Amino acid sequence: MIVVIMGATTSSIGMPTLRQDPAHPLGLQIGDASPIRSDEYNAFSPIVLSIMATGGAPTTSVLAAPADITHRYPSGGFFETLVFFDSTLLRSAAFLPDAMVFAAHWWLPALLLFLFLPTWFSQLGAARRWGWLAAFLIALSPAASWWTMMPIQLIAYTIAGSSLLLSAYKRFALGQRLVPALQSLLSGILLAGLPSFYIPWSLVLGLPVLAATSAWILASRERWKPKLLALGSAGLVSLVFLAGVLWENRAGLSALLNTVYPGSRRSAGAAQSFALLFGAPALGAMQDVAPVGINQSELSTAFTIAFVWAALLIVFIRNLGKFRDNMAILVIGAFSLIWLVWCTINFGDRGSSIPLLNYVQPARAAQVCGILASILVCLLLDRLPAKVGWRGPAVAAASCALVTGYAASSLQQSYLPTMPRTLILIASLAVGACVFVTTKFPTKVWPLVLTSALAAVPVVGANPLIFGLGDLRVSETATYLRAEGRQAAASNGVWASDFSPFDTVMTANGVPSLSGLQRSGPNTEAWQKLDPQSRHADAWNRGGGFVFFEWTVGQPIDFGTVATDTTVVRVDPCDLKNRWPSLQGIASSHKLDAPCLVPERTLTWSGKEFSIYKFK
Repeated sequence: MIVVIMGATTSSIGMPTLRQDPAHPLGLQIGDASPIRSDEYNAFSPIVLSIMATGGAPTTSVLAAPADITHRYPSGGFFETLVFFDSTLLRSAAFLPDAMVFAAHWWLPALLLFLFLPTWFSQLGAARRWGWLAAFLIALSPAASWWTMMPIQLIAYTIAGSSLLLSAYKRFALGQRLVPALQSLLSGILLAGLPSFYIPWSLVLGLPVLAATSAWILASRERWKPKLLALGSAGLVSLVFLAGVLWENRAGLSALLNTVYPGSRRSAGAAQSFALLFGAPALGAMQDVAPVGINQSELSTAFTIAFVWAALLIVFIRNLGKFRDNMAILVIGAFSLIWLVWCTINFGDRGSSIPLLNYVQPARAAQVCGILASILVCLLLDRLPAKVGWRGPAVAAASCALVTGYAASSLQQSYLPTMPRTLILIASLAVGACVFVTTKFPTKVWPLVLTSALAAVPVVGANPLIFGLGDLRVSETATYLRAEGRQAAASNGVWASDFSPFDTVMTANGVPSLSGLQRSGPNTEAWQKLDPQSRHADAWNRGGGFVFFEWTVGQPIDFGTVATDTTVVRVDPCDLKNRWPSLQGIASSHKLDAPCLVPERTLTWSGKEFSIYKFK
C-alpha cells in the first residue's frame, strides 16, 4: 500500500533515452535503470501508460494487428475485459493519480503471489510458512528480477485461480452453494488468462500448478459430487471465457501465427550449460559488470539448485505419507522433471514434434524451471519430522554447496570472467548454510527468514526504485504530445517519428501513430497502403517488435529490417501523407525541407532537439 501511494516501482522507464533532458531528470530515482530491459521500458510499461492516457486500448502502431493476448489488455471485448482485469483496472487513472495506478498495476502480481501461495500450501495440507518461503524464492530469483517480474506475473494469476478452486471445492463439500459458485466463477476467469502474455513460460509455470491442484482435488477422500461441482463449474467458466477471448482476438492471433518472425516456430530440447542452470546464487556479480557473450536477462535463472535439494529430501524423508496426500508433490515433481530434462538433454530434430514442449525453447525452460523446484522443495520440507538428525541436512547442504560452487566457477570461466573467487566461495557457503538450517530446523521460522534474506543478495541492486512516472508524464514534451494525442484520436488522425525513444513517449501519452509497437504481427490491409503489392512483406510481416521510420525527402519508399523483430520504413513525408491521408504530424530528429511540411515547433527528448511538422 505504501509503495502504491508513493507511486514507487522497479521499472526502468527512467532510462536516459526516455528523459527530456538526461542531465536533469524529473522525479526521484534511486539506482540506475537497467538498459537490458528494453522490452519493459520500450513496450510493456508504455502500453500500460497508453491505456491510462486513452482510457481504452493502447496506441500501438496503426500498422499492427491487435496485441491484446500478448500483452494482457482489453480493447472492448466482453470476455477480455474480465479476463485481463488487471489492465481493465488501469482505466481508474481517469480519477486516480497516474503514478498510483501504474504502481498498483506493477505490484499486483507480486501481491497475489504472496497472498495466495501460502494459502494454496495451507489448502493442500502444508504449513503456510513454506508457502511464504516459496513466494520469496520466486520473487527474489534472478529470473524474476532481470526479467522485470515477468515470471511472477505468469504464475501469480494461476496460483490465485487455483487457490479459489480449492476454496470452492471445500465449500461445496460442506454443502454450501452461493459462495463456492462465486469462487468457481472467479477461479475460471483467472485461469482463462493462463495462455496469454508469454505462452512458453505460461506452459512451464502455470500448467503444473493447475494440474497439481486438479489432481489433489480428484485424489481427495471426499465424495465425487463436490469434486465435480468445483472442477466442472470452474472448468466450464474457464473454457467459455478462454474461447471468448480467443474469438475476440482471432485477428491478432492469426497475424502472429503467420509472421515471418516469430511465427509458429517450434523448438527441441537441448542441453544448457551447467553455469546457466545452477549459477543463480552467484549472479550478484552481474550488478557490477555485464556478462560476456550473453546479456543479463538471458543468463538469469531461478534457483534451480532447489532440484538437488528436493532430490536429497526425497531420499532422506522416510515417511512421505499416503499416495493421495502427495498428489501435489507428484504432479509438480513430474512437470519439474520434464522441464529439467528438456533443458539438459539433446532431443534432436524429433524433439520439435513433441506437443506443448516444442513451444518452449530449452533456454527459456532453464531460466524458470527453478521456480517449480522452489515450490517442490517447500512442499517436501513440510514432510520433514519435527526433529531432524544431522546427517541428512549435512549431506544436502554439502551437495548443494558443491553444485553451486561448480556452477559459479563455470560462470567465472565463461560469462563472468571478472567475478572474484571470494564470491564463488561466499555463494557456495550461503547456499550450504541455508539448506542446512532450513532442513535441520523445519519447525523454526528464523531459517526461512535467513534463506529469504540471502536470496535477495544477488538481485538487491538489479533494478532501480523510481517514484512516479518521470519524464514520460510530467515533462513539457509529454504534456504537448498528450494534448496532440487527444486531438488526433478525436479526428482519427495519426503521427509518426524517426526516433524510437520518441515513439515510446508518443505511445505512453496516447498518440495514435504509424511508427511504434507491432507486437502481434501486421495489419496487412493497413500495410498495403504503403506496400500495395506486398512485395516487401518479408520486411514488415513481423511480430514482437517495432516499426521505425526514416525520413528520406525526394527518395522512393523503401522497406527493410534492422533486427528480426524490427521493421524500418524509409519514406518521403509527403509520399507518406499521400499514402496515409490522416497523417497529421511528424517528429524528425533533423531538419526537413519538403513542400508539404509546415514547421510547428521543436521539442526536446533524449537530450536531442526534434522538429515537429504539420501538413499543408
